[in-house]
Amino acid sequence: MAKTTYRKRKINGKEYYFYRLRHKNLKKPKDMYGTTVKELNTKIKSAVNELDNGITDNREYFGAFIKEWLYNTHLVNKKPSTRERYDSVFRNYIDDSPIYDIKLKDLTPLDIQDYYKKLVAAGKSIAAIKNLHKLIAPAIRYAYDSNKIVKDFSRAIVLPQDNEQKKLNKINDVRPFTIDEQMKFIKAIEGEPLEMLFLTAIDTGLRQGELFALTWKDIDFNNSCIRVNKSFKSIRNIDSGTYESITQTPKTINAIRVVPIPEHLIPKLKQYKLQQKKLKFKLANLYEDNNLVFCNEFGKHLDSSNVRKKLKKILESIGLPDRRFHDLRHTFATRLFELGENPKTVQELLGHGNISITLDTYTHVLADMKVKAVSKLNDLYSSMREK
Repeated sequence: MAKTTYRKRKINGKEYYFYRLRHKNLKKPKDMYGTTVKELNTKIKSAVNELDNGITDNREYFGAFIKEWLYNTHLVNKKPSTRERYDSVFRNYIDDSPIYDIKLKDLTPLDIQDYYKKLVAAGKSIAAIKNLHKLIAPAIRYAYDSNKIVKDFSRAIVLPQDNEQKKLNKINDVRPFTIDEQMKFIKAIEGEPLEMLFLTAIDTGLRQGELFALTWKDIDFNNSCIRVNKSFKSIRNIDSGTYESITQTPKTINAIRVVPIPEHLIPKLKQYKLQQKKLKFKLANLYEDNNLVFCNEFGKHLDSSNVRKKLKKILESIGLPDRRFHDLRHTFATRLFELGENPKTVQELLGHGNISITLDTYTHVLADMKVKAVSKLNDLYSSMREK
């Protein structure tokens, strides 16, 4: 047996190795115990490391720490939609979770890694876990910067990845109209109150929130373009718990952009504007003039649920499969790719944060383009042989 200078003590009839730790950051000596010399050495080393780094609070739990940090530091001055998103992540994935009651000083990368693994096993999406990590990683960094933990281990955590089937499901979730379906849909919405909303979505690729926030000041008929600089949505106020509608700047700088208006759409938008003016005059004081391009009959913002129901009803009436409003945006992008437009241009028109989002979203379209490109090469060689 290895020699040791540690004394032994009996507690409740059981023998322990004992050490009285003294340190400049301790107000009084701290007694430490271990059933083996190795265990006691590990505890002493860990305690000294924490004390050397000024870490003296051993009672704070990770859940309580992240809650305090989130609402009193991280979310200060954040947009309402960002506050709502992170509040939802905390309530659904941290509050009352296995990692909530782990002491902050005892938290390890393995604890987080194991929790992510359990979430995957429970069927949670990789996207949801990545959103959770956007909360946990900066919280760990803040804890380190605040001398609450010895090491910033946020970069040691490995995020789970989508398997091939899930990637395939994502691709299948993009359901643009075929050209024939698009023409059939355009014919079906003629004269509908939301005709111009649907047409503009298909011909510009704007997101629903961007279209709902669009004002006539944003449309430049002289230069045939739309200036996209804001978005409208309904969010839950995390302080009151009630839902409220807000118009805010886009999430990323790339979303602020100028989108050309197809030539055929310009006279339709002008005619639509004239009709809107007539309705405004007719309703007089009943009309709430927010200068919105797309609004309900009283000038107020459109309701996404009602728009969704109307789209579903139109598709059913012409025998087309159900689609989301966002698939109108996918249709715009798909047509551009089919016409030979390069991905970088499509990215800029859609306002994607980076080119990889565009490439990942439209993998199936780009794959078809590759086949056509090779086919053109075959045709070239055939023509060369004939000569």
